This record gives sequence, structure tokens and C-alpha cells, in this order.
Amino acid sequence: MEIKKILRSGFLLFDGAMGTMLQKHGLKSGELPELYNIYHPEIVYDIHKNYLDAGADIVTTNTFGANRLRLKEYPYSVEEIIKKAVWIARRAADDKFVALDIGPTGQMMEPNGSLSFDNVYTIFKEQVIAGKDSGVDLILIETMFDLYEAKAAILAAKQNSNLPVFCTMTFQENMKTLTGTDPITMVQVLEELEVDVLGLNCSFGPKQLQPIVDEIVKIATIPIMVQPNAGLPKIKDGVFVYELTPSEFADEIKKMAEKGVSIFGGCCGTTPDFIKAVKKYLIHIKFLWINIYY
Repeated sequence: MEIKKILRSGFLLFDGAMGTMLQKHGLKSGELPELYNIYHPEIVYDIHKNYLDAGADIVTTNTFGANRLRLKEYPYSVEEIIKKAVWIARRAADDKFVALDIGPTGQMMEPNGSLSFDNVYTIFKEQVIAGKDSGVDLILIETMFDLYEAKAAILAAKQNSNLPVFCTMTFQENMKTLTGTDPITMVQVLEELEVDVLGLNCSFGPKQLQPIVDEIVKIATIPIMVQPNAGLPKIKDGVFVYELTPSEFADEIKKMAEKGVSIFGGCCGTTPDFIKAVKKYLIHIKFLWINIYY
């Protein structure tokens, strides 16, 4: 079934954090996670499989930072990294969906930084074409903190592919992005850009995201997606530790589902256990819907 048909009829569940899982397999601070596609493809494959076994409908390629700016000091092209990442994800996914993961460039755009809109568009276009040609099912633009950069990524995706486009942004405690966008403005602009799905990821745990979800559901007319962190991190022995349990995470996801959110997943600190807990709830509520309405 096509992604767009599913969006009109039920829930979709993404996977959880890739970085968190790679750290469990030896990824050190400062190392580029995307290089694991080249050097340790079996580890990336196993992570995808673990999330799929936990109930994920969609696996996200290990390409969050696979852009020319982040890769400029490494002997691999954007196309090489993305092609290998999609190959790994597709091999693991079987009949499930594969999303091309696109994160921010890592540098500020004008006037806050030196990158022009055209430069950023070109960077994202390169990623989109590589993902499309490698056979992904959709494009996930995530962790955006600058609405202008999100616009460049969305236009690059829509003008260089026919794939569904999902876009999520990350917010601060003041309920605005780093560059000052509030949830209502985000919804208005992303819907005008005709994304298929919009929402939130990263930032905080699901409980802290509830007020922002409340704002989004007031006006959004397209499916909403939320991928929270596993709570707020604490530092233990020099390492970030997330203390929210999978059950506590799923309880907050339940509240979001009751508000109208239909697409979920996990960000920093989440593992297959978190996805398994959410899947258990989504299966239960879908069963209830079937019995009530059919």
C-alpha cells in the first residue's frame, strides 16, 4: 500500500534513534555516524532490523548528516554514502518503507550565517537525487530549527522527486525554534509548501512536547508526526543518559494520539524497546477503531 493511502487511514510508526544505537556499538563522540554505512554496514543493518522487529513501519536511512558540508573532510561523496545507506535499509526493510533522512546542513543561513538560500537548496538537491535514485519511499526532513532552511529542503525534495515529503522541526523551551518560529507559523508555512506530513522531533521528551502539540493540532489540516526524545538527558560519568522508560514514553504518545497525532517515532535516547511499547498501544487503539466503526 502506498504511504499516502496509509496516511488517510491509520497510524504509521517510524523507528527510533540511530545515533543512540550506534553509540551502543562503539560510535565515539566526534565520529561521523554516516561512515558506519561504509565501515560497519552489518551494524547499521542490525539496528534497522531491531527496529523493524519492534514494530516500525518505516526505517530511516543513516544519512542525517550526509551532506557535502559535513563530508568535505572525508573521502566519500554524498552519493556514495546515501547509496550505501539506502541499500542497507532496503535490504533490512523487505516490504516495509524506507525514508531518506535529511537533517540540517550544520551551518547557519544568511543573514545569521554565510550560506545563501541557493547554496543550501543545491546541497539538499544533491541528497534528494541520490536518495530518489537509490530507491527510497519517502523523504524525511527532520530536526530543522530554521524555517528558511526547511523551505530550501522541502523545495529541493518536491522539485527533484515525486516522493512524499515529511518535515519536522525542533523547538526550545519558549515554544519557538532557534531562529524564532512558533508552532502556528510553522504549520502555516509548511502547509503552504505542500508537505505531506509536518510535526516535531527531538527537542525534549514527549511530556514537554505536549503544549506544542496542542498548538499544532489546532490548525493543522494534514497528518501530524511527533518523534520525541526519551525524556530530558542527564550526564552520568561523562555520558548523556535518558531516564524515561519505554512505558512512560508510550503513555505520553497515547495522549498525543488522542489529540489527533497519527505518525510517531523516537529521537535521541530511544531504542527498539521504546518503539515496541508504542506499537503495542497503536495496535490496541487501531483494534478499537475497527470494532467501533466497522
